Amino acid sequence: MMGAMGQPFGVEDVLKGRPAPRTLLRRGISKRCPRCGGGGLFAGYFRMRERCPTCGYQFEREPGFFVGAWFINFGIAEGLLFPIVMLFGWWKNVHPDAGVLGPAILGAAIAIVGPIVFYPFSKTIWSAFDLMMVPLEVSEIVAAADALDDEPAGGRGREDGAVGDEGSEP
Repeated sequence: MMGAMGQPFGVEDVLKGRPAPRTLLRRGISKRCPRCGGGGLFAGYFRMRERCPTCGYQFEREPGFFVGAWFINFGIAEGLLFPIVMLFGWWKNVHPDAGVLGPAILGAAIAIVGPIVFYPFSKTIWSAFDLMMVPLEVSEIVAAADALDDEPAGGRGREDGAVGDEGSEP
């Protein structure tokens, strides 16, 4: 198996220990796989692949996994809105007759556009936080390696992001 930058990647890479938290977060912020640093994690802007095409890491490790990503996206939106609200409060204090329409439109635009822009980043950042808090179990490492072995020759899996042959009998 080949990892990011064409380097060999295998089970032994995970068993030697997970990357440092700073590395995990840097990978998450740059929309890369937190486990290996590989890219191509999204089949579309809003559709994340089930597994990393480079290392086979399964992103949704349990039902409801991406609720944490929702929380991160919400925090980013609030973080973008907070300075505008504070600046408007200061401006309204200095100029009591100032209108509300301009700041309200700006705030609404940020509240709508911000979460859309940061949606894919929130998913990879949450995956990085999860990998930091909950290391991979041996069964997950084996499943990741098996998923890579089952991939069609193209290295990226099917168009819908799924890999392997679900639904077929052994």
